[in-house]
Amino acid sequence: MLGIERDEYIRSVEGKVEIVCVSSLDETLPWTEPEKILAGYDAVFLGGSGDFDFDGGRADNDEARIISQEIVTRLRPLVLFILETDFPLLGVCYGHQIVAEVLGVKVVHDKEQTKVGTFAVTLTDEGKGDILFSDMPETFMAQYGHKDSASALPPSAVLLAKSTQCFASAFRYGTHVYTTQFHPESTAEGMASKLSQSPGYLPEGVQVESIVKSSPEASMLISKFVDRVIS
Repeated sequence: MLGIERDEYIRSVEGKVEIVCVSSLDETLPWTEPEKILAGYDAVFLGGSGDFDFDGGRADNDEARIISQEIVTRLRPLVLFILETDFPLLGVCYGHQIVAEVLGVKVVHDKEQTKVGTFAVTLTDEGKGDILFSDMPETFMAQYGHKDSASALPPSAVLLAKSTQCFASAFRYGTHVYTTQFHPESTAEGMASKLSQSPGYLPEGVQVESIVKSSPEASMLISKFVDRVIS
């Protein structure tokens, strides 16, 4: 997690919970024993990464793709345990994709769904009745920054939100596991800062200010997740 992104999660929880950050690259952690990983914690935020891609339009042997598959292999026992026990999880962007990959859904570089900046998201009927999204407008703005997308709806997933450029905007698994392709931890200011520090995401010749707008409803989702899902 970038320092900026870590700070955004801390800001998003509004002091309601303490956040402890660990790296999926840390091979010393007991990844094959999910109970030990989760002991003493109430929920998991599985955040994004601008460093790795499952596809990203890169060559098959690109290091960023190889490491992504290593991460999936390492996290598979934890993700499956979380899904089986319905342990509270919010997966965001790359985290959203990790859960899909663990469940056998390929994450691919779909240029029609690739997007950077602020885009409108629309709730499905299931989303309108969901405890996390129920008081959201039917259509709201959210921050995006991704090259890859899930190629299908994963098994057992419920589609909660979609957009014209991203059918896989938000999923729910069971009752307490949510994933979003958009970034609910980000404000317009945070997204602009991240894009300025993430080469390759901002289209050439495009000014950040022209594609990033306010996303007040989406930027409250993590606080709502704490109140409604974890609590």
